Amino acid sequence: MPPFEEETTRFLGAWMQVRQIIQASNFNRFQRAGLSATQFMTLNVLPKDGMTLSEIARKLNLSAATLNETVNSLADRGFAIRTPDPNDARKILISATKEGEDMQNSASKEFHAFMTSLFARMSKTRRDGLLSGLEEMVKLSQTDLDDTTRRAGVAPQGKRNSRQSPPR
Repeated sequence: MPPFEEETTRFLGAWMQVRQIIQASNFNRFQRAGLSATQFMTLNVLPKDGMTLSEIARKLNLSAATLNETVNSLADRGFAIRTPDPNDARKILISATKEGEDMQNSASKEFHAFMTSLFARMSKTRRDGLLSGLEEMVKLSQTDLDDTTRRAGVAPQGKRNSRQSPPR
């Protein structure tokens, strides 16, 4: 077996299990809120100043048609609102309402508490090792992604706000 192959296989297996745990935890959370997975994901990416439907679709890797139905349902329930873009009257911005933000914040707090309970059962040494290892992987992968992006001639991504996922 090539060097690091076994560790890579173990890491990928554990990573997939962690993803499943997180997905199951989130599934329960949005089910209790009466939201579909797509509605929940959409609500979680809406910045305070809004985004266009096409920007949200690109961010979530969904079709605009699918997302339009989702935004309509969120708006019907009072979780999202459409407003004209103050800088371009041809564009419509979609943002979360106060109720939508409250829903998102409540779910985030609940998820944070869930993760905290997992970390609390790990030793300090294991937590530090896990965090250091993941931070190093992010740093190394960012360098590789930056190199790949430069070679492909793709412009780097802009700044993100706190409601959006951090860059990889």
